[in-house]
Amino acid sequence: MLLSELLTRMTCGDLEGEELEAAVTAITGAPSQPLEDWVDSDAQAYALEIINQLGGYIASSDKIDELHEQIQEMFEEFPDFPYELLKDRERGVLPYYEWLDGELAQRAVDEGGYDLIQIEGSGTDNMDALIVYRRDTADIIQAAALMGVTIERPLAYFRGVQAQIDAHKHG
Repeated sequence: MLLSELLTRMTCGDLEGEELEAAVTAITGAPSQPLEDWVDSDAQAYALEIINQLGGYIASSDKIDELHEQIQEMFEEFPDFPYELLKDRERGVLPYYEWLDGELAQRAVDEGGYDLIQIEGSGTDNMDALIVYRRDTADIIQAAALMGVTIERPLAYFRGVQAQIDAHKHG
């Protein structure tokens, strides 16, 4: 997949024309001119530049309720943060991501629903998340991996964490 197609899919087709070309040029050149001094690999340079170029499409925060508010602003109508889901400390944030997944799947139904993905590598504690078409998630993750950039579904990540916790308890 070309970088331009990857960026198009990461923005649900919104990034196009000169803006898309400029983003491709910036990301392609990132390893030779990284945004930050601490960058020590091409993969980090790519990840940081992707986050920089897609900033207007990214919800970013180190607090889950603030991240939710940014996601909420991306839609005309979207439910408030469901604080009651986090009362069960034993399951951590997994109930929120399961709930969010259901909410996103109900939108853009003609396109197969939305999905939440997270780009790793910003060098901060922030979660840098994008809303993408669910049908594109696997292709986005795979294409980014070819650049060394880690993109994952937080829902899958937290399900894995919960499975490890459960296995440790019962092991």
